[in-house]
Amino acid sequence: MPRAGRRSLWHDAEMDDADRETTPSAEPGISYAIARLQNLVLGAVSEVAARHGLTALQFTTLSVLNRHGEPLSSSQLARRSFMTAQSMHEVTHRLEQAGLIKRSPHPSHRRKLPASLTAKGRRVVGACESAVAAFEARMLSGFSRAERARFLTMIKSAVRNLGGGFQGAAAKRAQGRRAA
Repeated sequence: MPRAGRRSLWHDAEMDDADRETTPSAEPGISYAIARLQNLVLGAVSEVAARHGLTALQFTTLSVLNRHGEPLSSSQLARRSFMTAQSMHEVTHRLEQAGLIKRSPHPSHRRKLPASLTAKGRRVVGACESAVAAFEARMLSGFSRAERARFLTMIKSAVRNLGGGFQGAAAKRAQGRRAA
């Protein structure tokens, strides 16, 4: 029972002072640990992007274009960059103004303006990705190559389980067959 005059919280009302002092803190849950990691990663990526005059969202867009290797529409970029169409419109407009991307009419859909990297955009995204790779190496120091691969596999599986993307190789092959 809590002492008179001392305000107690609901979860410790039944504990005496000895219990409060000796009960070890529980380990954080997976969601909490992932949220902490996400905050640290986003902060580091934002800092890297800022050194190159970009926001994290602009860097993400350039990175998606760099990985994809061919022009993408604004709606494709928005989906792959986790943004709304409206936000992507603003991002692509600023990247185009900065000379990092170019948008040219699609050959069969003149109203579509797929974006692609310019030479300047490739240089900037390359520098950013090198800095992010150095951050990731620091973050994963002490992990073996196999542990890094397993860690990435587990993260991608968790994202897939929640419907957030990262199709497996079999799903990509099946989707390719359906499209053909």
